[in-house]
Amino acid sequence: MVIGSISDRSGYRSFRSSLKLIGEQFALRCDAKIADPRYRQIVEQIRQEPYRELGEFLPDPFVKGIQPTYLDEPGEDSVAVVNTLSIQNLSLNTAACRYITRETFDALDSSKHLTAGDVLLTMDGGVSIGKPLNFSSEQEMTMDSHIVALRPNGISSVGLTYLLSSPICQQQFKQAESGASGQTSVTEDDVRRFMIPSSLLENIERTAQQIDIARSAIRIKRDKLDEEEAALFARLSV
Repeated sequence: MVIGSISDRSGYRSFRSSLKLIGEQFALRCDAKIADPRYRQIVEQIRQEPYRELGEFLPDPFVKGIQPTYLDEPGEDSVAVVNTLSIQNLSLNTAACRYITRETFDALDSSKHLTAGDVLLTMDGGVSIGKPLNFSSEQEMTMDSHIVALRPNGISSVGLTYLLSSPICQQQFKQAESGASGQTSVTEDDVRRFMIPSSLLENIERTAQQIDIARSAIRIKRDKLDEEEAALFARLSV
């Protein structure tokens, strides 16, 4: 990548600026989004006040999902696999899950068996990057290779889920993603270095609980509106 000629002052300033950005990373990385002012602005704002890195709440390595051989048709004993499509709006759409055999599931490392309290996060796939889910199902399930399971400590799974979906983290996802169009991804190191204002963390549990209650009420209203809309179209039936 040509940064510019360093024989003139403007080229030299560009070169120094690029070196500064590279120096803030743990790896040599010249992705254009790192220097994009739209994404750097929020980072600079966070640095003006006390903050903590997200990795402080994730003591265990991220658990990456599997690359499964799916069943054409699920059987009585098959096991559902959470995929990118089945994580929508912080909810799990089980109808979008695909299935593997019980034998395949039992042969997996136990860390890949999802348990209530896991926070699932999509790590690649373009617009799908950064979709979180608080997994609360008691059903036996696993996840595919586009998704990781996070097991937080020092913050609740609900709090972490809403934190990951916040504008602060979503902007950092956009800045961290790299790769060819449609094949972009973020790394575990990127996510661990996300900066979270301490003031937000102080109230995250109470805020998350309030949002959760409000969203539950919204879902009830939405379901009722869907029923009313279906009744309207039913008038067109013969």
